[in-house]
Order: sequence, then C-alpha cells, then structure tokens
Amino acid sequence: MKPVQIPSRYSVRAAIAASLCHGDAALQRTALQLGLSPRSLQRHLAGMGTSYSDLVAEVRLDTACFLLLDSNERISDIALRLGYAGTSSFSRVFMRLTKIQPVIYRRQRAVQRNDKSRLGKEPHAGNQQKPSRLARNGKTSSQPSRSNVVRPRQGKKPF
Repeated sequence: MKPVQIPSRYSVRAAIAASLCHGDAALQRTALQLGLSPRSLQRHLAGMGTSYSDLVAEVRLDTACFLLLDSNERISDIALRLGYAGTSSFSRVFMRLTKIQPVIYRRQRAVQRNDKSRLGKEPHAGNQQKPSRLARNGKTSSQPSRSNVVRPRQGKKPF
C-alpha cells in the first residue's frame, strides 16, 4: 500500500474554492484535485474533526463576505456564483450563519470602512486613547456624552 499525503485544511479549502469557480463544490472533484479518493478525503477530514460539508460552508461564507465587501456584484450573482439555487436560499444560509442579512452586512461594513478612513486607521503616537465619539462637526471629543456617564445608584447604600 502506497503512503497517502494527508492534505492540510488549507489545501482542502483551496481545492473547494477552485471547485466553486468551476460551478460546484462536489466532493469527487475536490478529492481528485487533491489526489485522493472521496472516501479517503472524508476519513482525513473526520480525523481533523470536521466534514466536507462543514468546509464547503466555511469557504462559501468566507467568499460571500469577501464578495459582499469588495465587489459591487449583485447578491443574486453572488448566490449563483457560490452554487446556491437562488438568492433566497443564499440569504437564508447567510442569515443562519451570521445572524444578519447579506444586504445589511454589506451596508454595515461599508459604513465601518468609511468611518475608519475618516478617522484614520491608527491612533496618533501621542494619543493612545481612541476617541470616544465623533462630534457633530466631525472633530473628535474625548469627553463622554451624558448618556455614557455611569452614575451611582440612588437608594440602598452598600454595606
């Protein structure tokens, strides 16, 4: 019996991503790319504490997040590209895994990216503290707002 090279998790994920580019993430195609039989690949993945379907879900989610953030591709096109039957099935899976809808994920990340670019990515050397809030005029304020100030409770006194 010839020794079998055990693929790393990274190489399996890369093979799955390549399979997705060709239209599907079939176990047989991924195993063939790695030079293994489908059953051997399943055994190796079980030995790593995961399954093929778990890795496919991870790769799809990572790719979806990347495409939602770094492309203007429509969500329906992203869904088809990742092998989903349609937008609704993609949205349902995305929502189950991330607890947020793809459209909202895209908007929130875009807003966060804009905020980072406005404030700068790294704090100034002299100011190690991040600004607590952004003032209306766009200048940072280190003073906490009244709603953020912790006040002692009225009533019973501690022992």
